[in-house]
Amino acid sequence: MKSEYENFIKDLNKNLILINKAKLSIKKKRYNSFFIVTPPRGASMFFQQILVSFTKIGYVSNLMASFWDYPELGAILQKKFLNYENLISNFKSKNGNTDGVFEPHEWGYFWRKWLDIPSRDCYYNTKSKIKWKKLNNKLITIKNILGLPTVFKTPYVNTYFKEFKKNIDSAKYIFIFRSPYAVCNSICNARIKKFNNINKFYSSKPKKLIAFENMNSPIEEVIAQVYFIIKEMLEFKSILSKQDYIILKYEDLFTSSNKIIEKMIKFTTNDFSLYSKKRKISKYPIESFSSNFKNKNKIIFFDKNFKKEFDFYYDKYFKNFEYDEI
Repeated sequence: MKSEYENFIKDLNKNLILINKAKLSIKKKRYNSFFIVTPPRGASMFFQQILVSFTKIGYVSNLMASFWDYPELGAILQKKFLNYENLISNFKSKNGNTDGVFEPHEWGYFWRKWLDIPSRDCYYNTKSKIKWKKLNNKLITIKNILGLPTVFKTPYVNTYFKEFKKNIDSAKYIFIFRSPYAVCNSICNARIKKFNNINKFYSSKPKKLIAFENMNSPIEEVIAQVYFIIKEMLEFKSILSKQDYIILKYEDLFTSSNKIIEKMIKFTTNDFSLYSKKRKISKYPIESFSSNFKNKNKIIFFDKNFKKEFDFYYDKYFKNFEYDEI
């Protein structure tokens, strides 16, 4: 049923292209774009669900994402039917996918189209011919339809970070870090759960794929994947002005959740009105927000048979890495 639904949506989008030439009369106003930058299994969807639940910020919902070839229509429908006063996420996702009309979406079809990405397995296309000016204008139009600063979550910002910085107007970045050990463990676990095969590659790749050449160990491949993605994230951070980014850590969500939420709101909208209302009536009170969820850093190691090999390669790559210094 799901594949039939997806095929229907694909056909619908092809037809929507024909009417996409219609001109929308929109007063252009400057709204910021906020891009979430994180390693795979970094809990980025969870953070986005928190953000859209407690402040009035634009985002790509499952509804809006269904119209990737005509996102203006998706944005119009979302603006018409979404009531932020009643919006509280279910805070559930599986491999970055969510259920619920107004739950956030990664918008993979849209980003692959505009970044000229040929497949889900590709995260940087050296031969791509990206029309950055048109993409930038498309994002400006979407933000103006929503009438809000807007948060986007896409793994492609990790590999195209220099291009995003150069070509996307009013862009700011939310860096989310999580213990690399926990991330590596989570990816190994995801390989087994999703593919039943530790050798099957899972999730995003660093830009420099040469890092994986001549690797015979899937455990080393995972740890190298995380190491080089984090390295690229830190490189990206180093070329940004301090006012253009914030750093959040997954672990802090379970020790000072209210501070993390307030930090996100201040950086994005600086509008605490919904936060003030919902902290009193929400299903998940802010003061005890983190107690409603499991700290997934504390999950059991994915397979004790790989523990020795895992620790060997982790030490090889992360021995001199100071996570607390980020």
